[in-house]
Amino acid sequence: MIKCIKCDWTAIENDVRNYLEKNNITIDSFWEDHMLASNHYEFVCEDEPVGFFAIHNQSMITLFHVNEHHANQAQLLFAKIKQFEQVTNAFVATGDEFFMSHCLDNFARIEKQAYFSIYTDKPLKSEYEHDLTLREAKSVEDTELFALTTDFFDDGSIQKVLDGLEYFKVYLVEEHGQLVGFGVVEYSRVVPTIGSIGMYVIEEKRQQGYAACILKNLQHVVESKGRRAHSGCWYYNHNSKKSMESAGAYSKTRLIRFYF
Repeated sequence: MIKCIKCDWTAIENDVRNYLEKNNITIDSFWEDHMLASNHYEFVCEDEPVGFFAIHNQSMITLFHVNEHHANQAQLLFAKIKQFEQVTNAFVATGDEFFMSHCLDNFARIEKQAYFSIYTDKPLKSEYEHDLTLREAKSVEDTELFALTTDFFDDGSIQKVLDGLEYFKVYLVEEHGQLVGFGVVEYSRVVPTIGSIGMYVIEEKRQQGYAACILKNLQHVVESKGRRAHSGCWYYNHNSKKSMESAGAYSKTRLIRFYF
C-alpha cells in the first residue's frame, strides 16, 4: 500500500531535481517560486519513497510523480491527492508529460498561463545593439530607483536585494551613464544548471531594441556562471514574448493551469 506522507522540501529535493533534469523539463523562477512555497509530500511504500507531490496555497498541485515501478497506480494516487487540502487546480509545464497526462484525465477546463523560453547563441540584429553597462543593485539608494518601474518590483524583491541573496540579482542598466532599465537574474534553487532572466525598460526608452539587448546581456551573465538562461512571460504579454525572441530565445514549453 502506498501512503502519502507530508515532508520537508529537503526530503524530496534530490528526487525532484533528478526528475526535472532526466526529463529535460523547462522551468523558470515563476514556477519554481510556487513549487518551493508549496506543502511537500512523499509517496511511500514499505518505508521506501516511490514518488512525490506538492500543493501550493492549499489549492494548486505543483508537483506529481510516481516512480516507474509503481506508476501503474498513478491514476489512483492522482485521484487521491485531488482530495487533499482544498485542491481545485494544478500548475503544469508542458514538458512534464507524466504530470500533464494525469491532469488531462481529470480536467474541467484549462487556462494558458505562460511561455517558458530557452536562449540560443543567435546574435542580436544590429538595430537592437546598444552600448549597455550593468551595475548590480545593492544599496537602499539603488532600490529606491525601482519605483520608476511602478509594479515590476515588489517589497519582497527589494528585501532580497538588501539581504544580498546569492540566487537573486538585480542590475541597473545604463547607456552612457543614463538609466534605461533594469535586469533580473534568478539562479535556480532546484536545477543548478539554469538561471531565469527578466528585464524592464523605462517608458521613454521602449520600442528601441533595449529589451532584447538587456536580455542578451543577462544571458551572457548567466552563461558566465556556467548556467543556461531561461525566461518566462505571461501567455498574453505579446511584447515580452517578441523581446525574448529578438534576443534569440524560443519557447518549446507552456505553463498550463488545469482546473478540476
